[in-house]
Amino acid sequence: MRTLKIELEDSVYQNVVQSGIDVQEKVKEFLFELVDDGYPAITTDEAKKRVVDAVKKYQHRTGTYLNEQEYENHMHKYMQSLKSKYADN
Repeated sequence: MRTLKIELEDSVYQNVVQSGIDVQEKVKEFLFELVDDGYPAITTDEAKKRVVDAVKKYQHRTGTYLNEQEYENHMHKYMQSLKSKYADN
């Protein structure tokens, strides 16, 4: 485990203390968000396009979908991979 040193303006520090924010938890959350999750970032326009395309596939019945058991298996494996990935955090 490592220790980080953060320098804050006195007024900012006082505001944080008075607000009751759990600084350690917030910094941890922020740092986890910075870590590359392996997926490339996409623009808002690209995200909208993907949703539109998914809706079209559903409407035209051209999409490939998992049944309930396949979905449960997939999510179980996914959750296990996340637990392994973040086990030391």
